[in-house]
Amino acid sequence: MHFPIADATVSPLLLALLGMIVGTMTGFFGVGGGFLITGGLLVLGVPTIYAVGTGLLMVMGTAITSTLRHRRLGNVDFRLAILIVCGTIPGVFAGERVNATLAEAGAVGPVVGAVYFVLLLSLGSLMVGNWLRGLRYRPGPRVGGGLPGFFRRVRIGPARLTLPAWTGTTREINLRPAFPRAGIEEMSAFVPVFAGFVIGFIAALLGAGGGFLLMPFLVYGLGIPPVVAIGTDLFQIIITGTLGAFLYSLSGNVDPVIAVIMFASASVGTQLGALATRFVNATRILGLFGVTVLNAGVAVGLGQLARTIGADGLELASQALLLGVSGAVAATILLLLALAVTTQARRGRRLARLRQVRADRVRVP
Repeated sequence: MHFPIADATVSPLLLALLGMIVGTMTGFFGVGGGFLITGGLLVLGVPTIYAVGTGLLMVMGTAITSTLRHRRLGNVDFRLAILIVCGTIPGVFAGERVNATLAEAGAVGPVVGAVYFVLLLSLGSLMVGNWLRGLRYRPGPRVGGGLPGFFRRVRIGPARLTLPAWTGTTREINLRPAFPRAGIEEMSAFVPVFAGFVIGFIAALLGAGGGFLLMPFLVYGLGIPPVVAIGTDLFQIIITGTLGAFLYSLSGNVDPVIAVIMFASASVGTQLGALATRFVNATRILGLFGVTVLNAGVAVGLGQLARTIGADGLELASQALLLGVSGAVAATILLLLALAVTTQARRGRRLARLRQVRADRVRVP
């Protein structure tokens, strides 16, 4: 099928499959899926600037549906998310301007592809390495050293800020607040703001929501429980994706038809993925996420190499790798969900039988 806005010919079935995979992973990992959406569209042959803009539009849609689900599950720390967004917004503007400048110079394709390859490969290798070494996450209040301890001890600026109030009095704002939902007793407000700026810049540059960077930072850097990191990450991705999609739409670099096809299938996957976080432990979440990121990096690298040397066979291999491995991870998530639900139902029936036996014994004279 030909998409005239992006001037690309792509199979709608492949777009729907990519959307379903992305939706499942968005709900499960707490990322907007931009690294998979944009990377997948690049692999499928969509021009870079349209892959970036359309990816941000898709990120916005999938993040909204997933965040609503995680909010009902109590997995969102709104105070932390709002501070991250305060840095994300200027970062998105800066990243979009850099991307537009690169597009005018005709260098956006190689630069975005190279940055994607390096970031995804590095981050994926780090997470898979930690998973294989058997590292286990420990909740926030118990973390005293390492990166979580460092970021929580950082002291930037004053502890309190005094501002004039409407009544003519003054009001103090605590710049080292607690984040109860995330398990953080105290942390400088400037830490999440600065992290948000960096992630917003990279998100706008690459056409992602930044979740593939923020979620690991929240877990490994701040020591937040993975399920809370997922919900908090998704909340800020709504802002990043909405603002980024709006900026790229103004430049005419979004193909809404591609986005609609993908979102239709992704909306189902997000609900299933979010539900799976209730039954699958944190170790599996981080391990599967690392495998997904690492695979996406390898696939994007192969796709870039294929376009550089004009090797159609290598480009097909990159498509198969991205969709195949990512699809296998999504299928694994759904399988773990099905097993967990089945096990829980079996336990429920066993308890019901035990209660019935006890009730029968009580009724016996």
